[in-house]
Amino acid sequence: MPRQLLFYMSKDDEDEFLSFLRSSASMAVLPATSPTPGFAPLDTLPEASQNVMTRKFWLQNTSVNLPLVTEIDDDKGTYVINGFQSPVVEFLRSFAISGIMLPGRLEADMTYFDDDKRDLVSKPVEFRDWVDSIEFWIKKHYKHLTLLTYVSPGAEKFRDEGGILH
Repeated sequence: MPRQLLFYMSKDDEDEFLSFLRSSASMAVLPATSPTPGFAPLDTLPEASQNVMTRKFWLQNTSVNLPLVTEIDDDKGTYVINGFQSPVVEFLRSFAISGIMLPGRLEADMTYFDDDKRDLVSKPVEFRDWVDSIEFWIKKHYKHLTLLTYVSPGAEKFRDEGGILH
């Protein structure tokens, strides 16, 4: 079962979050798709928009001893990451439009299918500890809203100034 957190995050808070991630582990931000099976890490993220390709990314812990598993999307002719098999966390960014902020999400599968054992096994402890540290950081720096949803200081300010958290 995947682990998931929802959040409302302003651009400034997103920058702080990514700085935390880059300082705490061997981490790469990868795009959702690639024209080749080799996904090149991103230094900066594009401006978030309604286009999901500007909002969906993968956070990869490069120190975990699991390969990045990619697959071809025949319909689109691009490669995608298999998040179930890879040491990655899906990062869907928050997005604000017309005074409404849509939530973002972090989601990580904690198991993968081991071909040798022919069974589901837990991802390495280094990956699980990394996911724990990400969740801890969000919970420490953001306000708890509902069961799995947190709001960053910048998103709280957005709401206090009349914005709607949808």
